[in-house]
Amino acid sequence: MTDLPALDPAHLYRHAPDLLTEAAELLTVSSHLLTQTFAGDPVDEEYERDYYLRRSVQADRVALSHPGPRTLETAEEAARTLAAFDRMHPHLAPTGITVPDQAATGDEVRAHTRACYNAAPWT
Repeated sequence: MTDLPALDPAHLYRHAPDLLTEAAELLTVSSHLLTQTFAGDPVDEEYERDYYLRRSVQADRVALSHPGPRTLETAEEAARTLAAFDRMHPHLAPTGITVPDQAATGDEVRAHTRACYNAAPWT
């Protein structure tokens, strides 16, 4: 994945909500998505993608602040989930950002998370 920008995470995430606030918000969003799914209601794909992006960013930020095998694994897993969603829903992925394939490295999928966060309208 050579076309992904090399974004400095410290600069990129400088205005992100604190980790605890974002964790609480993600729990609310996750509960809403599960409720819709279990009720058989259609799930808004944009809302779902925003959740995957925010969850991936949260995991990336935790891995950056507390590097270790488990946090890095969690960040990579969340980034792979976002990339898989973007491959299945290319119309929702940001224009100009190539989605990494399944064989991409952890660094490549985390770079995809950062590029998507940088392109998000709410950043």
